[in-house]
Amino acid sequence: MLSELDYVLDLLQPDLERIELGRRRQASVWKGEEPDYIPIIPPPTYVPEKERFPSYNLKEQFYDSEKMLVMHLWELVGRARLPGDAQLSIRANLGTGFVPSTFGLNQIIFDNIMPWLKDHLTKDQILSINPDEVNEDFVKSRGLVPTAIEYINFFKEKLDGKAHIYLSDTQGPLDIAHLVYGDTLFTDIYDDPEFVHHLLKITTNAYIGVSKVLKEVIGEPLDSGYHGVLYMENGGVRCCEDTTTLLSPKTFKEFVAPYIASALRPFGGGWVHFCGSGHQFLEDLLAMPEVKGLNFGNPERYDYYSTMNLILDHKKFYFGIFQREEQETLEEYFKRILRPFSERGTRCGLIFMPSSTDLPEWYENSQKVLDLWYSLQDKMIK
Repeated sequence: MLSELDYVLDLLQPDLERIELGRRRQASVWKGEEPDYIPIIPPPTYVPEKERFPSYNLKEQFYDSEKMLVMHLWELVGRARLPGDAQLSIRANLGTGFVPSTFGLNQIIFDNIMPWLKDHLTKDQILSINPDEVNEDFVKSRGLVPTAIEYINFFKEKLDGKAHIYLSDTQGPLDIAHLVYGDTLFTDIYDDPEFVHHLLKITTNAYIGVSKVLKEVIGEPLDSGYHGVLYMENGGVRCCEDTTTLLSPKTFKEFVAPYIASALRPFGGGWVHFCGSGHQFLEDLLAMPEVKGLNFGNPERYDYYSTMNLILDHKKFYFGIFQREEQETLEEYFKRILRPFSERGTRCGLIFMPSSTDLPEWYENSQKVLDLWYSLQDKMIK
């Protein structure tokens, strides 16, 4: 009798031709080239076979690589069964405290919410760390990195090329600093800026070191790779900047921008994600050559048309969702999303990922939805 893992692996039958087409479309966007169509990544479908098996909560997954793989695979099966440009990849999902764990910090592991750090380093502990010593050799045997390596190797063996693996949650230099040191970071920006720069050098080097170690284990180049449904080329990492949304433009320029640039540079650049409102630093972020694209955790806080035009002005791309408006038909929704590209006559600058709420028609007739997406581009973008 097949185990649950063997059963769900058998169910995963990716359409390699479709996935390759989606990969090429996404790669074109990353390189600033014209894809045949703007990539669209619709939501996965429900997988009824899963009802035969138990679900494993986040705590069970954290401590068991097979349970984690099984839960990832059910989503991949749902994505593989429908068309679109989504890629198939999973990660060792070990929480936002993953990089801070290399400094000896531990997380609380919960049943149904992601892990969270339970302590911080003191200023004296941070000052005792030499930033130049924080590198690949420093991080690879510390904290949760050996666990991630173990999980990645297990995933690779079981997947056998059916799906890819992406980096664990590496966050970004300032987010790691906030996690490592706590909220005192905000006052020390003013009271002890030299110390904050010391801390940020450490966390930037940890971000780079961990990313390089995991990429080597995964077997992907520094300047390309996967992240969930996303394929990355001409830039190989994601940087999270949630804490940055709490800072002023002046503080961003001194304490954030240089470290984002340093963190992304070894990987040929990358994309930046943040939740909250980042209007105060958005243009400065887009002006950075290392930043190739953006993703908003709260897109509802941004005016779609002006924001998308700002992104296109800087020859960057947006990856993610902008919500469908109430009473908006599917055609009206797609036309609004395509309007900035219609005005410029380009298909480059967006990897669109509408949610199930925004695309209920997807489950009724996915091909009809895709045909509309393509036909509108043929009519509107010359």
